[in-house]
Amino acid sequence: MRRLLISIMIAGLVLFTSCAGTGSTVKKPDKATITDGVMTTSVDDDSKPTSPIKVSFAADTPVVYCSFKLSGVVPGDVINASWYYVKGEAKDRENDLFQEINTIAQSESDSYYLAFYYDKPTKGWDKGDYKVVLSVNNKEKLTVPFKIE
Repeated sequence: MRRLLISIMIAGLVLFTSCAGTGSTVKKPDKATITDGVMTTSVDDDSKPTSPIKVSFAADTPVVYCSFKLSGVVPGDVINASWYYVKGEAKDRENDLFQEINTIAQSESDSYYLAFYYDKPTKGWDKGDYKVVLSVNNKEKLTVPFKIE
């Protein structure tokens, strides 16, 4: 009886360690969401828009912010904003990625606002269509379009 009990315990231990695997990584479920993405010219300390939400800006606008609500992230998640010039007067730049910004979630929270920004280029903005693609851990979550006129 004692041998049977020891054999069962060893079999359970072997089964447990083989299922867990040494050095294996457990993939966490993707619960991250991005909502309420807007373009604006200023945000508050909580990254919420403080100026009117816009879909188009003048070519001399000093800075453009993309503000959004982030939910379901955990520490270590990478939040990314990829800024693209889609099309317009600068034909040689169409579909050009001109800025990529990353930040790492530092704490777990139900939801909070986050904002990324881009300063006016030295020569001014090229007129045309733009977009900001927002992702978490390389998974696209939201695209926010805007225009420079």
